[in-house]
Amino acid sequence: MSEKITRYVVIAVFVLVAIGLLFAPAWSNPVPAGVESKGGVVAGALLARLPDGGKLYLPLRKTDVRLEVTAGVVSAEVTQRFTNDTASPLEAVYIFPLPSRASVTGMELRVGDRVISSVVKEKQEARRTYEKAKRAGKKAALMEQERPNIFTTSVANFLPGETVEVKLTYMAPAEYRRGVYDVTFPMVVGQRYIPVKLERRADGSASVEAAVKDAARLNPPLLHPSVDSGHRLTLTADIYGMAIDQIVSNTHAIDVHRPGRGSRSASVTLSRKETVPDRDFSMSIYLKKSSDPAVSFVASAGEEVSHALLSVFPPTAQGGEHREPAPREVIFLVDTSGSMSGTSIGQAKAGLSLCLDMLRGGDRFTIVRFANGYSSFSPDLREATPERMESARRYVQGLTAAGGTEMQRALRHVLSFPRRGRRMRLIVFLTDGAVGNDHSLMRLLDESLDGARLFAFAIGSAPNEYLVRKMAEIGRGQARFIRSHEDIGEVMADFFRTLDEPVLTDVRLSWEGKGGEGKVRFYPDPPPDIYLDRPLQVVVQYPPDFSGRLLVRGKLDGEEASYSFPVESGGGVRHRAIEKLFGRAMIGEMMFRWIRGTPAEKQTLRKEIVDAALRYQLVSRFTSRVAVEERIQRVPDGALVTVPVRVPLPRGWNPGAFFPTATNDRALLAAGLVLMLAGGGAALGRRRAAAGCGHVR
Repeated sequence: MSEKITRYVVIAVFVLVAIGLLFAPAWSNPVPAGVESKGGVVAGALLARLPDGGKLYLPLRKTDVRLEVTAGVVSAEVTQRFTNDTASPLEAVYIFPLPSRASVTGMELRVGDRVISSVVKEKQEARRTYEKAKRAGKKAALMEQERPNIFTTSVANFLPGETVEVKLTYMAPAEYRRGVYDVTFPMVVGQRYIPVKLERRADGSASVEAAVKDAARLNPPLLHPSVDSGHRLTLTADIYGMAIDQIVSNTHAIDVHRPGRGSRSASVTLSRKETVPDRDFSMSIYLKKSSDPAVSFVASAGEEVSHALLSVFPPTAQGGEHREPAPREVIFLVDTSGSMSGTSIGQAKAGLSLCLDMLRGGDRFTIVRFANGYSSFSPDLREATPERMESARRYVQGLTAAGGTEMQRALRHVLSFPRRGRRMRLIVFLTDGAVGNDHSLMRLLDESLDGARLFAFAIGSAPNEYLVRKMAEIGRGQARFIRSHEDIGEVMADFFRTLDEPVLTDVRLSWEGKGGEGKVRFYPDPPPDIYLDRPLQVVVQYPPDFSGRLLVRGKLDGEEASYSFPVESGGGVRHRAIEKLFGRAMIGEMMFRWIRGTPAEKQTLRKEIVDAALRYQLVSRFTSRVAVEERIQRVPDGALVTVPVRVPLPRGWNPGAFFPTATNDRALLAAGLVLMLAGGGAALGRRRAAAGCGHVR
């Protein structure tokens, strides 16, 4: 009887392991929709062999990035270079990141001296145009948005020996805090954990499916750490019109070139000229003291309407007696999933330990960690006594990273903690945001925050910037980025100042003056809370002849406060195409309503988003850019090979969490597990037979 039980246990273990490996999304190599296969194996997705005898093929050779920073706006030109060294025509599919607030303003396909421009079309129409051109043997390129910070480029029909370039341009606001512009360029998409749904049928069977419908379009196939793809990235940044003190980077070694003393311009290059694109690039431009204006107005004029990027620094202190800060409730939520392994968990623990220093006598707190499941330092919020703080520090030091990223269950648990009294509740969230169910998390926060403020710390070399920023925006808090051990103390010190100084909350804007009555639109609306050393920043659409004042109202130290700033439509700094930033912000606001909407509301909003994206010629969730060369070249039927471009694991991520076996192919894993199961069963059978013959003691 015991041997029978043993056999069942072994079989059960094998089955559970098979299910776990087959449906674990974190290290899989999903293939974007529309990718073709050849001979039952997707080209480029394992060790797929090409018709010319080949090997794993890596067509992306070079990415050149040129940034121009001026007047609070980053303009970028990104050129992706694909080369075909095989004997077959290729289609390359590349999943890559851009800043989440970037407005993609153009895309060109370049072949030699030929330039093929793109147009924005509704997403399905753009896909049909691309597929038709691909079948006809025409060169074509398609750029699609998967998330505001994840895009896919597809390039079809580049011939053996040919090099093609895809050049895209974008604009984005530069992140600003008093005296410092922060500029970031993301280089690689970190693998997103995809939760699964298990549904049981009436007949007792079950089905497992991804909880995110477009999961296969979020994760590029990974390049094994032992393989160098040869893909390199160059980056140049030119800064104009600023009283520059110094420029530093905490992610890459850089060279800074200044024309001369007192110059208001600079040029930045990578010290090594080329880099492996395995982590975000970040630099900080420090301005000379006393160079901060109270109002920054960057405008682009139009005949019917004008647009501007407006930054305002209201005062953040009132006269009178100093008030003792009120006790708070603080919940620390820390991600300990597998994607946080490596250097990220060390950064998170160091940051969390410093966060504990923000607690004051009278505050109540707890710590919640999550991976596959979640657990708490204490079952409810407890007083921050010296003994409990010491115990909390030991708890933090014992944290390790492993498992999935079931963020939603942990977040729901945190939001369900009962409130006591009228204390301000703060949620301090440390994560890399490496999940694919962004939208369901946003809905949960929108429905359940109940006045709590959420501050999000993005950890690691390639965090999910879109999710982290959006969670902080919904929580009316701030997003912070911890990209290296060296800047943790500075980031935390800045965070503590933010919390300890008065802020302007419940902000309202009104525009008074000529031509402004009911004709001025701005985003975000309503505006966010204003924090220490961080301006109120909005993009505005207004009549060309507007002249008047901006009134900023809100609560400061719990009391009403009001500030007035002059705004002249003809004044300020001029910049081209600010309307693209306005269009992007408007689409972002409509997309958030779409995420929360009913099916009927989503249908209406989808049309409005498409109309806005076409009007401003922007790539969005429902619109894409497509470029097609009219010249037809002969591509034999079935000869086109599709190659998903593999990307490196972000620097500092633990390869062991993503490469647990020699292969990532699910079919081979399944076959191997079946053989293991059969072998295990046969071994047990032989053991039982041998026991019957008296050969086993």
